[in-house]
Amino acid sequence: MNTSSKKITPEYVERLSKCEIFVFGSNLEGQHMGGAAKTAYEKFGAEWGVGEGHTGRCYAIPTMFGKAEDIQPYAKKFIAYAKSHPKNRFLLTRIGCGVAGFTDIEMAQLFENALYVPNISLPKKWIAVIGAKFSSGKKYSEEEKNIPTVINDETLKNLCQKHLYEIGAGVNSFISNIKIRYVEEDGRFGYKYFGNFFFFGDDFYVWEKDDKYAEDHNQDIVMAVFDDECEGRGYARRVLFAGVMTDFIDCKGNKIYTGDVIKVGNKEGVPIYCYAVGAIIYEEGNGYYCFILDNHLLTLDECVQQQFMMTRVGTVFYQLNTNDFINVNQRTFAFNGWRDTEEDRQRKILMAKYTPSFYQELWEYETLEILGVDYDWK
Repeated sequence: MNTSSKKITPEYVERLSKCEIFVFGSNLEGQHMGGAAKTAYEKFGAEWGVGEGHTGRCYAIPTMFGKAEDIQPYAKKFIAYAKSHPKNRFLLTRIGCGVAGFTDIEMAQLFENALYVPNISLPKKWIAVIGAKFSSGKKYSEEEKNIPTVINDETLKNLCQKHLYEIGAGVNSFISNIKIRYVEEDGRFGYKYFGNFFFFGDDFYVWEKDDKYAEDHNQDIVMAVFDDECEGRGYARRVLFAGVMTDFIDCKGNKIYTGDVIKVGNKEGVPIYCYAVGAIIYEEGNGYYCFILDNHLLTLDECVQQQFMMTRVGTVFYQLNTNDFINVNQRTFAFNGWRDTEEDRQRKILMAKYTPSFYQELWEYETLEILGVDYDWK
């Protein structure tokens, strides 16, 4: 089973990050005299006399009584508590396997559902026990059923908020493979899969591992978004969002992204017009990838059905400002302006060709054309 390190409880917990909760086995009287209970009391603020539930920076689960099945209600209660506190990471230790005398198999089976709760980490031995019983993809696919088929800026923000813990912790096996594009630098796009980016208000951030981005890191933003240090995630770097990958490809076999400018031609290849791609959501999870026109839209589905030739000629990410918030649909709507003259259209197509670009003046794009600069959107 391919399991994130944030899903595995360290054998010895020496310290807790701001968001972490130490989960230990206790007696009902809350007399924390040995083992993990003593660690919880001495290091992490567990209260003497509290034998069950949240206490200090810990969570106590009674194990010093009865049979393994008697612990089941407390296990269920803990899992429910963890789900209701999605910004905390719960470090579940090998409760019941010390003085209480239960085996790892007995205890692991009580917590098998915890494996599929992103913010609960489990002992490595327990993950092995649970993994032998369930295939690793069994419940992840249930999560993926809730992923919208059409994604615009607002949908992406909502998904990031929904999966905020996984993004901060790097537990990406719970998240569908949504791919986005962002502005890396002038003339260059970067690409990330869902789980490796997040929003702070309208600002867009990507996680980077390379130390060359150390100076771009904003730890204050990380703390504001995740309430945690997010150790091991790398550097949070602000960039400009530049669209999401659709399920469509152009006639050259390139994936089409929202914000792409597409030359549409008829079956004989005769050009009809150049449009920019947007995404319209008409209800949660449903909508169209389409060309947003004056009072109507042309969906990419329709283009495929009518066997139109679609060729990417550029993107709407020109005349950029590093301080901008980019709303892709607003830019596509502006590109598809129905009142444009032929001169306006040609000017926009020229600028779309040399993207992403921070040049502001038309003559700068005309110079790039004269010089024969070739921008590679891949």
